[in-house]
Amino acid sequence: MKKNKITIELHSLLKDITKNFWVVILCSLIGALGYYLINHASYKPMYTSTATLSVLNSGSVTASYATYTISTEKANVLVNVFTEPTIKEAAAEYLEIDSFDGTVSARVLDQTNFIELQVTSNHPEKSYRLLNAIIKSHHKVSDKIFRNAGVTVISMPTVPISPSNYISNKDLSLVVAACATLSLALIIALSLMRNTVKKESDFNDKVESKLIATITHEDKRMTLRDMRQKKKKGLLIHSNAFISLRFTENFHKIAAKLEHKKNQTNEKVFAITSVAENEGKSTCAANIAVSLADRGNKVILLDLDFKKPALYKIFSETVKENGEISDLLSEKISFDDFAIRQFKKTSLYLAINTKADSSYRNYIESGSIVKLIDNLKKLYDFIIIDTAPLSLDASVTDIIGMVDKTLLIVRTDTVKVSAINDAITTVSKISSNLAGCILNDLHMNVLPFSFTGNDQSTRYGGYKYGKNYRYGHYGAYGKHHSNMPNFNDDAQRLPEISDNEISEAEALD
Repeated sequence: MKKNKITIELHSLLKDITKNFWVVILCSLIGALGYYLINHASYKPMYTSTATLSVLNSGSVTASYATYTISTEKANVLVNVFTEPTIKEAAAEYLEIDSFDGTVSARVLDQTNFIELQVTSNHPEKSYRLLNAIIKSHHKVSDKIFRNAGVTVISMPTVPISPSNYISNKDLSLVVAACATLSLALIIALSLMRNTVKKESDFNDKVESKLIATITHEDKRMTLRDMRQKKKKGLLIHSNAFISLRFTENFHKIAAKLEHKKNQTNEKVFAITSVAENEGKSTCAANIAVSLADRGNKVILLDLDFKKPALYKIFSETVKENGEISDLLSEKISFDDFAIRQFKKTSLYLAINTKADSSYRNYIESGSIVKLIDNLKKLYDFIIIDTAPLSLDASVTDIIGMVDKTLLIVRTDTVKVSAINDAITTVSKISSNLAGCILNDLHMNVLPFSFTGNDQSTRYGGYKYGKNYRYGHYGAYGKHHSNMPNFNDDAQRLPEISDNEISEAEALD
């Protein structure tokens, strides 16, 4: 039993954050909205009426200026008097009400003998009436302290027209930041805890199968014309000028291993499958077939994914008379009449469908697929079969039982490890022909003079790439293909396999 552990993979983590950043924004908005609602739900408007009083030492203005210091001291004493409960009782008695329903505050204006007196309550008219009552009745208390206090109203109270308190949003930014941080932390935690294969070390630690090779991530770069037409191009190494050397070499190495396996055991029929959709199964099958043909082999690529055929899109093929593999398997046409498509004058041939076929179970039960494979074995060096994903079509296991070896495509950070291991167990119970897995769409760390992470090692089996092997120099594959040897000419055929590649191909044994 392989162990499960938390893996930190930067690209996967950034992808999850970017993909789910809307959650961070949404949580921030919810936090801001919640703060706003709570703030407004608990808000009670209060109204404050204000008056300004002058404290004199006697009834004359002249005397107050002469005794300014004494008046200021009296003002400071009266400030405390105005906030005493006895003032409120006197005001309530003046208004003939049971209690004083308001808050009284008073302060001495700086370096003056003026008192600013305020009354705050939940209604503007109430505030005015309460403050006016204090002004009218305060002498009942103040005269007991200063017989000649001489309090004069400088500014009469008015009815307030707007609340004196307001809703404070000073903590809004803090609430938004907290919500954003918590949601981001949750996204990161879920990303780290997701039990998928995110890099090669994950595969070795978690997957109960052999890792045959890795396919590095390749951007689907297109021309400006394709972008304007919203046209998507498949990642086909033979015809896409934007494919990098690294991506191409991945498939050439797989082709070399399949050649080595054929030379040892004469196994030539390989099924390419995956656990789920969108793992790059069809793209891998197409490029493995192209690479085998580039090495001088006569290859036929069968599209036996009857639910969702995709090879015709990758090779830009259209409907062709007598060119549907379903017509051949249903015996609408004979094998001799079947129009096998040749790919760009190479030694690669295509037997494909351009539309789904719901009758594919009949082809398996009737033995039509087995008969077709037996006929093709006599004509081709390799037969590459693209099947439906294992989780979507149970009949894939029947097709697997018809081939020599099966390759399982595992795309990084896509399918849970438990599902991958279940699929491996299922295939192993049906047949012992599972060659291993190909780890697809691996995001690698690019070092200055080498590429890490391929085939359970940190280098490309001894190949070192210097300045002459930079992607920019060899990125335009289209202009180099014209110099490829003609594989129809036996004198120009590539050697079957190099010594360096033989040592690597033992991964299939």
